[in-house]
Amino acid sequence: MGESTDEARVFISTLQPARRERLLALGAVAGSVIVFVALAPFAKTHLTPVWAFVPIYQSALAVCDLLTAALFIGQFSILFWRPLLFLAGGYLFCACMAIAHTLSFPGLFAPTGVLGGGAQTTAWLYMMWHGAFPLAIIGYARARSPSERGRPAAPWRPALTCIVLAVSTACVMTAIATAGHAWLPPIMRGSHEAGAIVWVVSVVWALNFVALAALIARRARTLLDLWMIVVLCAWIFDIALSAVFNHARFDLGFYAGRIYGLIASSFVLVALTFDNIKLYSRVVQALDRERAEHRLVQQRTAQLNDAKAQLEARVAARTAALAESNRDLMREVAERKRAEAALVLSQTELREVAAIGSSAREQEMRRISRELHDELAQTLATLRIEADRLRESIAGQLVDNGMERRLVGMRSLLDDAVASTRRIASDLRPLVLDDLGFVAATQWLVQSFMQRSGIECELTVEPADLELDEPYATATFRILQESLTNVARHAHASHVAVGVRREPDRVVLKVRDDGVGFDPARPRKPGSFGLAGLRERAYLVEGELSIESAPGRGTTIEVHIPLRTATDRALS
Repeated sequence: MGESTDEARVFISTLQPARRERLLALGAVAGSVIVFVALAPFAKTHLTPVWAFVPIYQSALAVCDLLTAALFIGQFSILFWRPLLFLAGGYLFCACMAIAHTLSFPGLFAPTGVLGGGAQTTAWLYMMWHGAFPLAIIGYARARSPSERGRPAAPWRPALTCIVLAVSTACVMTAIATAGHAWLPPIMRGSHEAGAIVWVVSVVWALNFVALAALIARRARTLLDLWMIVVLCAWIFDIALSAVFNHARFDLGFYAGRIYGLIASSFVLVALTFDNIKLYSRVVQALDRERAEHRLVQQRTAQLNDAKAQLEARVAARTAALAESNRDLMREVAERKRAEAALVLSQTELREVAAIGSSAREQEMRRISRELHDELAQTLATLRIEADRLRESIAGQLVDNGMERRLVGMRSLLDDAVASTRRIASDLRPLVLDDLGFVAATQWLVQSFMQRSGIECELTVEPADLELDEPYATATFRILQESLTNVARHAHASHVAVGVRREPDRVVLKVRDDGVGFDPARPRKPGSFGLAGLRERAYLVEGELSIESAPGRGTTIEVHIPLRTATDRALS
């Protein structure tokens, strides 16, 4: 059996009683009380002995109790709620005691009963029987609520233990009442009650009242609790009529009490039977629903199969079309890959050509700068010296003032020509970059920028003795040069911070000004190639250039140029 779930809350042992069941139980108890009150005054009225009544009553009682015990064990196998075994054991014990009571009844099958014993045996079996059953009810009432049940490791063991204990207890009590009847206090004298029966009946009756109180005080009230209260009421009336208010066997109390006992025995059986009928009805309804759902599933399955066949046909057609489209797409992808490869090759070649062109320009500018500095500037300087000598040589001679003024003018023009030649040579290619290195060239550039623009410029070089190989030194210098030129032309700044930092695998150039700034998202003005030139120079050495700016917040230009050794460049 599987573990109980919320579906198991259809049993009377787990259902909460409704108002209708409460009224039914109250009516049954009220009817029992009314009948008991009506019969009690006449309980000692002697009636004609009907010996067949005893075996018929006891047989019905035993059958009812056996069936009730079996149904409780069946519910335990579903719910795994151990308190049900108290009731199962109690009813099984009652069935065994009913059989023993019948076999020991004097004069029924034998003068002293089939089991032997004595005149007290039947009476003591009755007292033990009616005293032990309420103990089982008390055990049930004191047990856990149905919500606290749990599946035992071996469900058959508790049920088997319950059966063995119930039968063993009945056998022990039967042995005490038969083999040990001589040691038991006399409670019957022939067919009449003896004096000691008052104390025995009082104890038995009190046990039943205690069991009734335990059931009433039980907090987890279920429908089974309600029916057991009705059963105990009938059981109490049974004892009252059969052993308290009657006088002897076969009087009105004797018959009425046993009828109460039969009602008490069959009441729960009837309730459990109706419970099972409702369960079977639910099973049948569930089976009908399952069959209907199965037929619906079959219909839906047939529809799904038809739809599946149609879908497979459409999928096959679509797959063929997609296969053809895929082949066309693969051809187009191959063409695009070839075009992309050609584009990458073209870009690589273009970069190489641009790098070669840039290098050639730098070399040509270096050559022109060197020639201007070494030849033209020197020639002009020599002319300036010769002009000074000429003026000195004729200073003492008679010459007109016009000639001297022309010599002074020539001297001034030669000075301007020398200065212009050196400036043009420096702009083309500062010789300090080739002669003294990157740091000296950068310092010269910053000083020259401050002199020409009047803008304060702060230079930071890390480390102070930074040296860069070509083409990185030239690229970094030119990017800085163009950045400062852009600041001087457009930024309207008052302060510029220049930082050059060498990292293990790259050099970082950062130029930040406090000028007017601009919006980088706006398209550039026609004829303005300053930023484009910066990006192109960074691109030629595989660098990354970023520009941060906003109107009124200045501009920050940061360039990351990866450094590679000569070996790396040769391998690439």
